Order: sequence, then structure tokens, then C-alpha cells
Amino acid sequence: MLVTAGCLFALFAAIGRAPEETVVVFALGVVFIAAGAYLWLALSIRCPRCRRRIGWLVLAHMHTSEWLVQLWRGEACPACGDKG
Repeated sequence: MLVTAGCLFALFAAIGRAPEETVVVFALGVVFIAAGAYLWLALSIRCPRCRRRIGWLVLAHMHTSEWLVQLWRGEACPACGDKG
């Protein structure tokens, strides 16, 4: 997510100052990096007990303002309740 934020900063800094091709490359980079980061998040976090993808469960079923807090502070697996 920090890489995505850095790319967004570079994109905003480049608008109006850099050639149009550079701005397009930054914009496409932000899209691909953000999509990759969310895909990695959804597929990589698993419960040690039930082996379900917690990242996917949280991203798919929680409101956008709640999913990050749940991933950081969640004390139990949303699928099986394991506190592992």
C-alpha cells in the first residue's frame, strides 16, 4: 500500500509538469500496483486452523471503512473463530 501511495504522489506531482506519456505510465502503474496489492492481500492471509483465506473474507464481506481495521485488529478468524 505504501508503494501505491508513492506512485499516486508521483502521479500527482507529474500532472502538468511531465510529458503526457509519463503521466499515463504513472497512472497505469498505480492501477496495476494497487490491483496486485489487493490480490496479494486477499490470497495470502490464511487462518492457521481452517486454512480459509481471511483476507478474501474480510475484503469481500465487510464495508470499505471496516476491512483494514479488521485485518489489523481482528482477534479471531471470521470463519471459524480461532484466536491463533
